[in-house]
Amino acid sequence: MKEQYILLRNRNAFESGTYHPLEPAEYRATGGFDGLERALNMSADAVIEEVRTSGLRGRGGAGFPTWRKFTFCVGDKGDGVKYVVCNADEGEPGTNKDRELLTVDPCAVFEGMAIAAKAIDAHFGYIYLRAEYSFMRDDLRTVMERCREQGFLGKNILGSGFDFDIDLRMGNGAYVCGEETALLESLEGKRGEPRLRPPYPGDSGLFGKPTLLNNVETLCNLPAIFRMGAEQYKQIGVPGSTGTKLFTVSGNVRRRGVFEFPMGINLKELVYDFCGGVPEGQKLLGVQTGGASGAIINASQVDISLDIDHVSASGGRLACGTIMVYSDRNCIVDILCNNLDFFREESCGKCTPCREGGTQLYHMIRRISEGEGEMRDLRNIEEVCNLMCATSRCGLGTSATMPIMSCLRNFRPELISHIDGDECPVCKLKGGKSRG
Repeated sequence: MKEQYILLRNRNAFESGTYHPLEPAEYRATGGFDGLERALNMSADAVIEEVRTSGLRGRGGAGFPTWRKFTFCVGDKGDGVKYVVCNADEGEPGTNKDRELLTVDPCAVFEGMAIAAKAIDAHFGYIYLRAEYSFMRDDLRTVMERCREQGFLGKNILGSGFDFDIDLRMGNGAYVCGEETALLESLEGKRGEPRLRPPYPGDSGLFGKPTLLNNVETLCNLPAIFRMGAEQYKQIGVPGSTGTKLFTVSGNVRRRGVFEFPMGINLKELVYDFCGGVPEGQKLLGVQTGGASGAIINASQVDISLDIDHVSASGGRLACGTIMVYSDRNCIVDILCNNLDFFREESCGKCTPCREGGTQLYHMIRRISEGEGEMRDLRNIEEVCNLMCATSRCGLGTSATMPIMSCLRNFRPELISHIDGDECPVCKLKGGKSRG
């Protein structure tokens, strides 16, 4: 099994010291900005049609078709001012793919934003950078300035007559700002809290103007599409989920890191064949796909295609492509406690279902982990989860429930054993007394 480098095509050269990502001329020498040059010679409608033909879907959330998002911003709206915003907040625990792209090929991010700007006729954009990535700030601003000097950003880019420039803004370290309207609020200098919708960002986004917002990985696919052509691009991956996907593999597995494979790679092959499986003497307990907000499947369920539709059909989500591997040295109840502790802390607190529901879920699971749970707790947990999914103001409330709802399906015996007072071999192994 081998990786297929499309987005990370310059990573090997970067790691060997023969490629310098802060030099736009070196990016250009590898075919960089070729896609932008082609897009600038097309009409906006033709650019959108090329993205539609490619089959590209968003690489950070629900996998929404990228071309459809473009169409929400097209047409004459208001005074004609529009924005392209790059979500580089990357707050999902265990995810490092956007950091990798911004480190290895920041010019690809700028190129993708410029192509998107051509599609919706926008002339300015922002990168909203995760607060913890402040160490990248100066380098990104340096390469932006060099791109302006060399005609890849700013006025009359590549001699096309099209103007587009970018500015950088730092995030505030809040997980909720991964939600697009909370990000826009933060970008405007306000508290990062989700807005009520409608209106949607395509009509009234940043500063009340039509705004296209995509994450780093989605935007980095645009140069590849226009460089190789949509027809060739859509041959990669599987029908319905074309192109490659960056997977951040972490946890109890021999080989960890950020890897690039075509959509549709088998999870079992990724964990066992490519990443070497769990350490010697341990067994696979489960795998969490999509980060801390993703579903947790058990060892018998890992023979699954990693594409947007198959993972969604299994009750989870591919989302940011984070793969957390858990061995039998971990207690699933402890894992849930850790997840819920994170989400209750990261709730912005604006809506009651997420603010109070997340805290209640944490305390119920905590009681089970300490051997004080009751069977009715499982029913109460399910009711609270359903309420949060139905009434939370934004996706954070739903995200907090996904790990626990999946465990109610896939690890119910383990939960019941803690309630019944059975000895937990993992908790005992850690040196603690039996949860019962």
